[in-house]
Amino acid sequence: MASKGVMADGLRVMSSYFKRSWSYVKDETVAAVRFDTGWKQEMPICEFKKVEDLEDWIVGSDADIGGLSEAYWGMTPQRTAYFWGTISTKIPENAKIDRSGYAGVRSQQRPLTLFHRPRYDTTLFRYLAVRARGDARQWFVNLQTDSLYPSYLWQHRMYFQTPGEWEVVMIPFRDFVLTSHGYVQKRQIAMDRSKIKTVGFSIVRQPGDFGIEIDWIKAVNTPRTLGDYDILAPGEYIGRDGSLRKLKPGQSLTDALGSRIRIWPDHTPATTASKPSQPAAAAPSPAPPSPGTPSPQTPTRNATGNETIEKP
Repeated sequence: MASKGVMADGLRVMSSYFKRSWSYVKDETVAAVRFDTGWKQEMPICEFKKVEDLEDWIVGSDADIGGLSEAYWGMTPQRTAYFWGTISTKIPENAKIDRSGYAGVRSQQRPLTLFHRPRYDTTLFRYLAVRARGDARQWFVNLQTDSLYPSYLWQHRMYFQTPGEWEVVMIPFRDFVLTSHGYVQKRQIAMDRSKIKTVGFSIVRQPGDFGIEIDWIKAVNTPRTLGDYDILAPGEYIGRDGSLRKLKPGQSLTDALGSRIRIWPDHTPATTASKPSQPAAAAPSPAPPSPGTPSPQTPTRNATGNETIEKP
């Protein structure tokens, strides 16, 4: 009987494995056919619809290494995730730790498929958005990507403007800071936003009870953003100071930005002579060069086919 149960569990695991692989192939094929690189408003990362969704997360605290903090992870009757507990900065006697007082929760990596381990590609989105309600404490949002160093973590602080009320907190991906073992790294490197594998929340050295309720986590754009690019309406431009401005009536981009700014494509009309041009007479064919006379050089062309390049 035991062997049959093991066999049944193995078949369920294999079935789930091949279903994930087929789903991955289908999604990637559809994206390739549609050349799916355009604007999207959002991409879900984590949602909590059932208790099983909580099993994809890992809870940790200093209690794992001998501390006294407590951390718990559960689901509310409203189908939202709830992370709560108590932070203690006290170090127990005879404990082999130098500091204490932290707790955190993070998602596990996405399940393996036949081809690879999926990641979240957020390059076409500007913000990490979290719908949550929490206390008045300082929280950290943590992102982990594929890296040579497993301790690398990109973090950003998170505060709630109205503690106890639902808020949607939006953090630009480019504002996350590289840390390792809780310390900000002196040499900052850009986060690989195409290979985000985990997202989490933590609280550090703030004694007392804590709690945060989470509805969902998404990568999002506003109607005016496409990743790190801004989408401008007709008549708008970015000034030299980086602020959004609007053209005045009758003003062109060249007028607003200055004559040294080249606008592409260049629709500036060609300069014409003051007198009407007359049909040019046919030029006589050049005589063949005499022996010893060098041939004229062929004008070089750039990638656009132009024979010369005008400097601004």
